[in-house]
Amino acid sequence: MPAAAATPDPQSRPPSVAIVGAGPRGTSLLERIAANHPEIRGDRPLDVHVVDPHPPGGGRIWRWEQSRLLWMNTTADDCTMFTDDSVAVAGPVRPGPTLTEWARDLAAGRITIPPGFVPQAETIAEAARVHGGWFATRRLQSQYLSWVFWTTVAGAARTIRVRVHEATATDLRDLPDGRQRLVLDGGRAPLDVDVVVLAQGTVDARPGPEEEALLRHAADHGLAYLPTGPTADLSFAELRPGEPVIVRGLGLAFIDAMVLLTSGRGGTFRRDRTGTLHYSPSGREPVLYAGSRRGVPYHSKIHYDFPRGTRPRLPRHFSPSAVAALGERPLDFDTDLRPLIVRELTDAAYRELAEAHPERLSLDPAVFLDRLDRLDWDGPDLKELVSTAVPEEADRVDLDRLDRPLAQRRFASTGDLQEWMRGYVAADLARRRDPRHSADLAVFHALLSVFTVLGELLADDRVSARSRERGLPGFLGFFSYYASGPPGPRLEELLALSRAGIVRFLGADVQVSATPTGFAARSSSVAGEVTARALVDARLAAGSLSRASDPLLRRLAARGEVAELVRVDAEAGTRHPTGLVDADLGDQRLRRAGGDVHSRRFGAGALVSGGVGAGGFSRPRTNAGFFRQNDTVARRVLAELDRLPGGTGPAGGATAAADHGGSAA
Repeated sequence: MPAAAATPDPQSRPPSVAIVGAGPRGTSLLERIAANHPEIRGDRPLDVHVVDPHPPGGGRIWRWEQSRLLWMNTTADDCTMFTDDSVAVAGPVRPGPTLTEWARDLAAGRITIPPGFVPQAETIAEAARVHGGWFATRRLQSQYLSWVFWTTVAGAARTIRVRVHEATATDLRDLPDGRQRLVLDGGRAPLDVDVVVLAQGTVDARPGPEEEALLRHAADHGLAYLPTGPTADLSFAELRPGEPVIVRGLGLAFIDAMVLLTSGRGGTFRRDRTGTLHYSPSGREPVLYAGSRRGVPYHSKIHYDFPRGTRPRLPRHFSPSAVAALGERPLDFDTDLRPLIVRELTDAAYRELAEAHPERLSLDPAVFLDRLDRLDWDGPDLKELVSTAVPEEADRVDLDRLDRPLAQRRFASTGDLQEWMRGYVAADLARRRDPRHSADLAVFHALLSVFTVLGELLADDRVSARSRERGLPGFLGFFSYYASGPPGPRLEELLALSRAGIVRFLGADVQVSATPTGFAARSSSVAGEVTARALVDARLAAGSLSRASDPLLRRLAARGEVAELVRVDAEAGTRHPTGLVDADLGDQRLRRAGGDVHSRRFGAGALVSGGVGAGGFSRPRTNAGFFRQNDTVARRVLAELDRLPGGTGPAGGATAAADHGGSAA
C-alpha cells in the first residue's frame, strides 16, 4: 500500500527532484538539470535534493578520506566533468576546466572558490605540480569533483534551490498524489518529492556463493579472507607482517592493495645511480603471492604522444556506418563485431608504423598502405603482407599473443617464472615509454574508438544476449588489460617489490582452494602450490541487482518496483539475466517487474541498463556518452516536472543553497 501522507496544495510548493547519489554521476546530472532549467522551465522555482552519506562531488568512491598514496588511473588531461563543443546534447554546452586546467588555476589562485568548497593545503601543493601527463592522487580528484559540485550549486539560477542531505536513502514509496517519498536513515524526516533519479554509481555487492564459502571457511579456521570490494574501503589489518598472502588478480585493485601493504606500511623506494628503483622494507609487509587468469599485470599506461603530433582519424572500420550495414538483427559479437574490431586495431597499428616509422618497413610505405586497404582480411593476405613488409617481430601485431603472453609457457621452477615476469614487465615499461613504438598508441586510440561505438550498440540493445555473456566479456577484459592499466611508476614499484621478495608471481590460470589449514594456489605456469592462511580477492566485483547491498535497491527489488533486465535470445529460446536494473532505453525511466515504466523514477549509472560512460571519467573533446545521457535524463526529468500539477506554478525567489540538516522543504 502506498505510504499515507497529507497532500498539500501543489500550487503552494515548487516542483522537486531528488538525486540519490552525489558522486560524479549525480554531480553531472545536477549540472545538466541546472543548465537545461532556463530553457525548459524559465524562471520558475525548482527544489533539488541531493542524497548521499558522503560529501557531494566525490561521493563514496572518490571521497577525500582515503589514503594519499592512491592515484587515479587517468591522466589529468584526460579527465573532465564539463561539456565542450564536441558533445552533441540538446541542452546548452557549459564548458569548464579539465582536471589539469583546474589544478593549474587553483595553484595560481585564478579560480573562484564557491561556498561549500574548502581547498586543502595538500591539494594546493599537489596542484602546483600537475601537468598533462600527471596521475593525480584520488584526494586531488576528490577536491576537483567537490569544486565542480559546489560551483554548479553557486552558478544555478536563483530560482533553483539545491539541498544536500548527508544520509542514506533506505526506501522509496509512492504517495497517494503520485509524489515520491524517499525514506532516509537515522530517523531523519523523509523527503517527499515529485521525481527521483537513482545515481548511486558503484554499489557494494554481497558475497557470491564462492565468497560466502571462503568467508565461512576463514571464520571456522581462524583465517583471513578479504573478498572483492573498493580498495579504499578494505582493511588489511588481518594480514600479518612477513606472512604469505595469496592474492587473486593482477589488475588495478591489485596495484592499490600492493601500494597500501608496502608504502602504506612504511616501506620506501629509492633509485640507485643507474636510475633503477629499489625497495627498502619496513618489516611490516606481508609477502604477496599474486596471480590471475592471464598471469601478468595490466599493461602500463603509455607515456608519450604521437611523434607526428596528430592523432589518427578513428574509427576507420568499426564505425557506426559499418555496424549499420550489418542490419537491424541482434548482432553476434564473435561473428559480426569481432572481425571488424580486429581489423580496426590491426589496421591502426600498421598504418601508424608506415606513416611514422617508414624505415622499419621493407616495402615502400605507400605501397604497403595501398595493399593494406585492398587486402582480404578474412584470408591469408594480411599474414603474407606482414611477413614481406614488416621484418621485426616486435612490430608485428598478434592480438592473441598480446592478450595471453603466458599461454603455452611452462617454467621449470618458480625462480625461472619470477625472472621471466620481471623481464616481461620491464620490457612493457620500456616499450610504453618509447615513441618508436607509437603503433601501440594507435591501437590504444583505436580501442577507445571501438569502445565508444560498442557502448552505443550496448545502450541501444543491439548486441545479442548470448554475446553479452560469452564473447563480449573477453573483449572488455582485453580492453582493460591493454588500455586501462596502471601508470608506469606503479609497475616500476612492482618490479622493485619483486626483486625485494615482497611480491612473488604465481603465473597464469590461478586456481585457489580451501585447505584444512588455510588456502592453496596453483597455476598452469609452474609445478607446485603455495599455501597461506590469508587470501585477498583483488578483483572488481561485477555489478548485480540481486547481490546489491544498497538498502534502497534491495527494498525496491523485493517489491518488484525495480527488476533485473533479462535479455531473451529468441533464436535459441534462452534467457540471459544481466544483473542490471531494467530501464527504458529512451529516457532511463525505471521499469517495474511487470515491464511497465514508472513515470517519476529514473536511473543512470554503472548498475542501470542503458548505462553510458559508466566505466571511467570522460575525456575532453570526445562527444562523451556520459554527458549525452545525463543531458537526456535531465531534460526528461524537467519535462516530467513541467507536466505535473503545479509544474507551471508561480515563479519564486528561492536561491541556490545547501542544507546539511537533511530535512526537506
